[in-house]
Parts: sequence; structure tokens; C-alpha cells
Amino acid sequence: MNDKRRLIKSNRNLLILLSVISVLLTVYSMPAGHKGKYSYTVGKPWTYNVLIAPFSFSIEKSADVWQAEADSLKASFAPYFSRNASVGENEIAQFDRYYRDSLSKVVGVESYRSLRSRLERAYKDGIVSTQDEELLSGKELFRTYEGNTSSFVQTQTVRSVRDAYRYVTDADMYVYDRYKLLQHNLEEFIQPNISYDAARSDADLEAQLNEISHYRGMVVADQKIIDQGEIVDEEKSLIIKSYLDIVNEKASSKQFQILTWTGRSVFVILCFLLLFVYLNLYRMDDIERRSILYFLYGSITLFTVCVGLFCQYSGWSIFLFPCSMLAIMLRIFLDSRTAFTGYLVFILSTSQIVSMPYEYVLLQLMAGLTAIYTLKELSQRSQILRTCLLIFISYSLVWIALQMIQLDDIRDMDTWMFLFFAINSVVILLVYPLLFVIEKLFGFTSNVTLIELSNINNPLLRELAEKAPGTFQHSMQVSTLAAEAARRLKANPALVRTAALYHDIGKIDSAPFFTENQSGVNPHDRLTPQESARIITGHVEKGLELADKYGLPQAIRGFISSHHGKGVARYFYIKYAQANPGQEPDEKDFSYPGPNPYSKETAILMMADAVEAASRSLKEYTEESIGELVDKIIDTQVQEGYFKDCPINSLEINRVKETFKEKLRTMYHTRISYPEPTGGLHQKIK
Repeated sequence: MNDKRRLIKSNRNLLILLSVISVLLTVYSMPAGHKGKYSYTVGKPWTYNVLIAPFSFSIEKSADVWQAEADSLKASFAPYFSRNASVGENEIAQFDRYYRDSLSKVVGVESYRSLRSRLERAYKDGIVSTQDEELLSGKELFRTYEGNTSSFVQTQTVRSVRDAYRYVTDADMYVYDRYKLLQHNLEEFIQPNISYDAARSDADLEAQLNEISHYRGMVVADQKIIDQGEIVDEEKSLIIKSYLDIVNEKASSKQFQILTWTGRSVFVILCFLLLFVYLNLYRMDDIERRSILYFLYGSITLFTVCVGLFCQYSGWSIFLFPCSMLAIMLRIFLDSRTAFTGYLVFILSTSQIVSMPYEYVLLQLMAGLTAIYTLKELSQRSQILRTCLLIFISYSLVWIALQMIQLDDIRDMDTWMFLFFAINSVVILLVYPLLFVIEKLFGFTSNVTLIELSNINNPLLRELAEKAPGTFQHSMQVSTLAAEAARRLKANPALVRTAALYHDIGKIDSAPFFTENQSGVNPHDRLTPQESARIITGHVEKGLELADKYGLPQAIRGFISSHHGKGVARYFYIKYAQANPGQEPDEKDFSYPGPNPYSKETAILMMADAVEAASRSLKEYTEESIGELVDKIIDTQVQEGYFKDCPINSLEINRVKETFKEKLRTMYHTRISYPEPTGGLHQKIK
């Protein structure tokens, strides 16, 4: 008992350590700045509760709207060009000198005057280079400045160098003068006097772009932004986005981060405290097994961290994540109450980081409960398929119900969710291959494994049937008795049934030394009582060796070692005492290695093994003889203290007795005693 107390104390400290680690990993995996995150679609109803502005904020324009205004400004922007009056003056002066020196000999005065007038006009209107002409393409106006003065100029009034040359040479003159003029290079006197000022244009354009407002309105504190079921149009979407941008901006502040992480930590601590208290109040037997603690806290923490990472780095819906897989895993290896409590802790811990917490909790809880209730006993692969189908149906019905509550028109329902639910349910099928991994990691034994082991074509059972047929038949009978008793006590009948088939495998190599395998010859007649006892009690250790060789689960090995407890091979003990009067036998030479039964299942198997073996020695199988035998065998075991270390009470032991009596009467076909006929009745029967 002291060892058990020390074990519980040590495991409770481990439980505290696991709780702390789980809380730290859970909180650390949560995405930062998640407060105020919503998932919505333009054109679809708002599925959350009414959203009220907690503070005043400006409504931001969408990027497309602002860009359209900027593009419009750029299109209408009048670029800056500098005008250089000296260019025109110099070129006209050079033209005059050229006329006096050369041109006057071939062109008359009237033609010269007309050319000069046109040249002056061209410089007055403005001449631009071919490159700058492209910048004015599509512009109605541009600005010119000379000194400190600037003015707007219509683009159509200026000319390019090419157009200016055509304009000048198109002056009125005699045909002969025009012919002679073509022999001279007048384009040398036409140079751009207006040039593009990139620095001033870019600076002014940037200033005007900065003046375009990024906001289109204002929302005051306590103003309703959107109501539940209201359609999210473009205007509402901008308001919601503006609100979320402000919230996310505030989320980056140090004070906000401290409050958020503190709140999350407190909430997660409370969730795992719920699990800690539950285990200490209702599942002390689970605390005694470290493998259960590792599995329970490890699986909850793993799934919680995965949800946090999924929300942080994935843009997909959280309903694609197979949360119900955790409920299935917990239910298969633990009881339904522990599975529900662990799953509830997982759902509550992750509800603070998902985008739709209300819908998330309802949908995942209903799906998890569906998984737990439909997997009372996993014995076939088809049960996983059925559970996945029921989970999909559960998701769908709850979602339809929520949408009917939230929407004004059921046609506005978000049907994409049904696709998410279907994918989720298909992914859950991966839990089946995971069962094997979990069994190996934590030493668990699922019902699927037990059913596989209970197949009598299993090599070890086939060897038992061939080498020790009597023991095999005995094991089959014990299996029937023990499984029915376990069912009556709401224990694990599959475990007891399978363990009963293997509990005596240690007799394979020494089958003739056991009564059920003998056929008239008893090899113990040639042995001393100590040697005989060593062979009889040694079948436990031999059984454990075979269990290791064939890779039997720890759960089955526990039945092999405990089905005789620390009892004594009483027949040979008494035989030695009779052969050696006055000499006290050493009980160690006649005792089984143990331990005594430590669970309801191991206690049931011990009782079934002893009762079935003893029942073979009955001379007649009547209700009275079977009842007396069962009571005697089990009462003796109770008196010798075999069941002190296992959680079975006297009421349950009596229920086991009644079960054994019923099954043995059926197995041995007991009949009631008919009275002998007398007199005329005797003659009539004859």
C-alpha cells in the first residue's frame, strides 16, 4: 500500500509537470494579434453577432478606388516645361545674318519677310523636341514658366521641330523662291525653346497625389457597423476592413500584447486545471499509469499546437482541420468520460484563436460527441467509416441549424462549409493507421488488436491447440466464462476474452505435466513435490517468455503473470508436508511468482480459471454441486486476500459467482431430477 501511495504521489507530480508543459506549448503556439479577426465574404450574410464600433475611426478607401483616383490625377496632370526666350532670339538673329550673306541672292525680300514672320510665330507659340512631344501625348494642357512666372498652355498650340519646319516653309512666296529655298538647310534655325522639367513635374505630381485622401468617411464610437444576418456589401466590407486594420494596429502595442497573452494564459490554465481536477477526483487508476498520462496530455497538446499553427500559417478554414480525430483516439484507448473531458479541454483551449469561436465550439463539440458515442467498442474497420459519416452528418445539421438562426433567407447559406466538412471527415480516416503507432508508443491495446489476437488461427494459439489440446479447451472455456462476467461488471470483455486464451500458453512445452493434457500417465509420479511444483508454477514464467517472443501486448502479459497471483501449488505443498512430517515446507518452493490481480479484469480471469479447472473434477453437474463449487473456490480466494489490490467489491464478486453458476449450468447441460414413477404410473410409462 505504501508503494502504491508513493507511485500516486510521484505520478501526481508528473501530472503537474505535464500540465505546465501543455499550457506553455499551447499558449506559445497561439498566433499573435488575433483579436478582432473575422471571416466574411462580400455578398454573403454576416454570420457573427452585431458588430458595434468600440471607438471612432475613419473609413479607408479600397486600394482600387484610391488607385483609380491617382490614375485620373496622373492623366489630367499638366507637366512643367521651361521656356527659353533666348533660343528664339538667337536663331532669328542667325537667320537674318544668313539672309544677308547668302539667302538674299536667291530669295526675294517679300519671301524673306514671310519666312521671318513665320519663324517668329513658331518660337512664340513654342517648339518642343520629338522626345518631349511624346510626353504631351494625350495632354490637353501643360505649364510653362519663365523666371518666376508660369502659365497654362494648350498642347495643340505648340509644335514639334518637324511641324515647326513645315509651318515656316509653308510661308507665302514665289514658286521660284520656294524652289531655290529648298536648296538651303532652314531646319538649322529651328531649335526647341520649350523643354520638359522632370524634377518640378515629379515634385508637383507627388504633392498632388499626397493630397488625395485615403478615407471616405467616419464611424463614431457606439455606432452599429453591421448586424447579424445582414448582407456584407462593398461599403460594409470597407468599414469592417477599416475597423480590423485599426484593431490590428493596436494589437501591435506592448500593452495590448501583455493583456492578450495574460488573458490567454489564464484561460488555458483554467482549461487544463479542469482536466487535472477531473483525473484526481474520478480517475485515480489512470494517474497510476504513466502511459495514460503521457498519451492524454501529449495528444491534447499536440492537437492544440497543430490548430494554433494551422490558424497562424494557413489561410484555409479551420473546419478543414480534423479535430474529431482526437475524440476518436481518446475514446478508443480511454473511457468515454475521460475522452469527453480531454476533448472539451482541447476545444475550449483552441476556441480563443479561431475566426468563428461560437460556431467552432458548437460544431466541434457535436462532432466530438458523435465520435465518442458511436465508438463504444471498436471491433471492425467499418465502424470508423460509419463514425466519419455520422460526423459529417453532425457537422452539416448543426451548420444548417446555425444558419437558419442567423440568416433571414436560407438561400444565403454558405454552402462551401459542406465541402469543408466532407474533406474533414475523409481526413479523419487516417486515425485507423495511427492506432497501431499509438499502441506501440504507449503500450496500449485496442479492441481491434484484441480481436486479431483472439483468432484461433494465430500461430501461438494453433501451437497451444496442437501441443496442449486439453489446456486449449480449458482456455476456451475460461474465455467464455470470464468474458460474460466482465460484461456483467461493465469491465472490458474483449480484453478478458483474449487474455483468457493466452493465460496458460506457458504449458506448451510441458503439457503432459498438467492434468487436462494427461491420458492415464502422470509424469509427476517420478518427481519430488518440489520438482513438480517448480514445473507447475514455472508455466507462468514460460508464458511470459513466449509472450515476449511473439510480441504480445503488455495488457495480455499482465494476465499471464497474475492469473494465479502469489498463490501456492497446494497439492504438492500438502504432498510434501505429508511425506515429511514435522518438517515445515518452504512456501517459496511451491509459490507462483505473482503478482496478485490488480484490476477487475485480472480478478475475473483468476476466478474463472480456478472455477473452470475445478469444475472438471465434479462427479455430477447439478445446480447444487456447481453452486457449492463456485462459492467454495471464490470464497477461498477472497479469504486468502488475492483481491485486496484490485478495485472489485463484494457485490461485484457475488455477481461474478452468479454469472459463473449460470454459464456452467448451461455448459454442462444440467437437468432437474425427475421423481421416480410408482405403481400404475410406472406400468403405464413402461
